[in-house]
Amino acid sequence: MTTGIRLANVSPENVALPQLQDAILDPETLAQLFRDIQRCAVVHEVLLKGSASLMASEKSVPLDEAELALREKRVVGVQIRYWYEGTNWWDTLMHTPRGIRLIRIEHRLGG
Repeated sequence: MTTGIRLANVSPENVALPQLQDAILDPETLAQLFRDIQRCAVVHEVLLKGSASLMASEKSVPLDEAELALREKRVVGVQIRYWYEGTNWWDTLMHTPRGIRLIRIEHRLGG
């Protein structure tokens, strides 16, 4: 249990939801995404997801290693946590029957 979190004052009226994006990426767009993150963001952590309930990596791996593992289908997904233009972002990339699904969420810490 996390201590220090107070939910009593939280309501839909006083909490802005973080930005969320959801898309299916073709191989070219996926490659561009990895290039953009490498060039333009400060990467904090890259985690590999081994299955629906298992992380393949407990420690962060290099971005290029994660891209290769995802492309070769050695993992079901990858989560990239990075800083870009003043905001923390978490990109989760998962294999689906339609292609690689990107779910991007703005991750706010603290308030």
